[in-house]
Amino acid sequence: MLVKVNDLRGLKGFPSHRTTASEWLRSRRIETHGIAGNGGIVEHVLLSDLPADVRRAYWLRELDSLHLPHGTYDDEAHETFDEASADRQARAERKALIATTLTGLRARGVKGKKLFALVRERFGTDGTSEAALKRIEKRVKGVDPINYAPALLDDYRPTAKRAEFSEEAKAFALRRIGESGPGWELTEAWDEVRTVGAEMGWAVPSNSTLYRWWNEELSEADRQVARYGKDVAIKNMTQPVMRDKTSIAPLEWVSLDGRVQDYWVDFGDGKPVRPIMIALVDVASNKVLAWELAKSENAVVTRRVLKRLCATYGIPERIYPDNGRAFTGKKVSGGVGFSFRNPKTLEKMGVPGICKHMGIAVTFAKPANGRAKQAERTFRLLSRKLDECPEFQGAHAGHAPGTRPSAKVLPISIETANRMAEHYITKLNKRTGSRAHGARGRSYDEMFRDGLAGRLVPPRKPTERQLYIAGLDWTEVTVDGNARVTIRDWTYGDWDTYLVLIEYAKGKPKNPRGGVKIVFGRDPDDFNAPAIAYDADGNWICDGIQPVQRGEYGDAEGAQTAARNEKSATNAAKKAKAAQDALNEAKYKQATAALYDHVAADQPQAPEPGNVAAGHFDQPFRKRKQAEKRAADVIPEEFLRNLDTAIAADLRRQRGE
Repeated sequence: MLVKVNDLRGLKGFPSHRTTASEWLRSRRIETHGIAGNGGIVEHVLLSDLPADVRRAYWLRELDSLHLPHGTYDDEAHETFDEASADRQARAERKALIATTLTGLRARGVKGKKLFALVRERFGTDGTSEAALKRIEKRVKGVDPINYAPALLDDYRPTAKRAEFSEEAKAFALRRIGESGPGWELTEAWDEVRTVGAEMGWAVPSNSTLYRWWNEELSEADRQVARYGKDVAIKNMTQPVMRDKTSIAPLEWVSLDGRVQDYWVDFGDGKPVRPIMIALVDVASNKVLAWELAKSENAVVTRRVLKRLCATYGIPERIYPDNGRAFTGKKVSGGVGFSFRNPKTLEKMGVPGICKHMGIAVTFAKPANGRAKQAERTFRLLSRKLDECPEFQGAHAGHAPGTRPSAKVLPISIETANRMAEHYITKLNKRTGSRAHGARGRSYDEMFRDGLAGRLVPPRKPTERQLYIAGLDWTEVTVDGNARVTIRDWTYGDWDTYLVLIEYAKGKPKNPRGGVKIVFGRDPDDFNAPAIAYDADGNWICDGIQPVQRGEYGDAEGAQTAARNEKSATNAAKKAKAAQDALNEAKYKQATAALYDHVAADQPQAPEPGNVAAGHFDQPFRKRKQAEKRAADVIPEEFLRNLDTAIAADLRRQRGE
């Protein structure tokens, strides 16, 4: 719809001066149209090209001129209008001006054919037939004049008036949905809200309106919290972090996890067990580095798998386990890292685990965050092949947790389970055509090999002693008065380590008040092997701490061992006595005489007695008679001089002077 530029001057948001108006239009790149009129060419612009505030001011003025009430401005309808194309806006605004004219003339009493003739005279014959004008009036029936333009857009669908739904009824519906199970139907919620609303006087709409309220007015967060609760909603709506695995090298990050297998295994005792596979997976290449099938997820097996990895490929920089007890305990993570299961920092644990001995950092996964662990994704790939393989016929356990074996179960041997697991893991590592991140069609083995070759610093290799120490069971213990250590039914310590360990017994120099413990390591597979001891600060104490073998009563070998211990103690005591007697008797007497002379010469003189200050009280002291000193209580000075002379003469006589 074209309007004269001069008719726009002075409107809110539009310049009032002619020159300024032309510059304003050019700066906003609004095209002007010159139309011949009385007195020359008259500039026009399309109303739809003008900003929304200028168009609104124009319509308000038109309504004022017809003495029509503006009505309530519908922001949502005008937002829809602004999103329409320029052509649709132009057609709607022309129809709106026609509708405004129709409404204004009817308000002044004009009607019938005369009304339509006046409108046609002003706007021409295009779109002003009697039928078209009636359609326009029908479209704007019940619409405020200020909203005529949005209502007359092509294909406009006015917003239906929603049925009333009181806030109390909404809150009750959300509360009932939140307290129900996730699958509770909305129809049941509506039925309950309707029943309670009738008693409480709440406005409750139809079932379909409640569905629209649930799906259109509530956000996804509202629906998630109502259905599953806040914690689950947070988990469901949290977007996973996308990490670039090409930025890390092999053995920089290694994922550690365990999974219950879906088949029954006989470990040699005739009892069917669903084994646990504990596996270490390289995050950079997805290669399975080490694994073991065990009866349960425990720290001993985990330590053994880690030790095997270090011996085969080198020491990883960091492992990434979950918060299972097998991984957060002292045997694995003691001395390093932080566990979500136990908020106590593991660095404060006195017993070092294998990661501490090997220098492996530990980063624990957040609880219930399986998507972050590479090992879990690898387990899913393996389970599709391994759990259902033909060799396990009769031993399939299904996927449900807590399954118990039936009488028809035929468990496979642990040897068969290990052989098949080795087969499928090797096959998985060698499979080419991988579409994993950064794989470019290479197998996991190739990615691991190429990544190791590209490392600037090669992985650290453990020494034999480091592997040995890392595989020991470490326990905090106290040393008894016999320089021995007892762990359950085993006692360690002989004469070879007596003089070193006795220093940590209660009352000795390194444990004067008791309570000091040492860290004691022994071979978990052979308690008869010699043990190792460190102090609480990690300082080495001694190796080769032998177990004490208990003999039978009257056993000759036991008596011989006791005799050897007594002989060793006798020899040590002789050496100590010899060190004590290194100074001959004459020299010793001379040294003690010098000590006595020094003590006598340094004896301080008794100070003269001074006056004692009297106290001050509210009432004066009563005067008492001062007792006179008796002559017998005073030692004559001459007696003291004679005593000193006698002591000195006695010392000279002892020295032979």
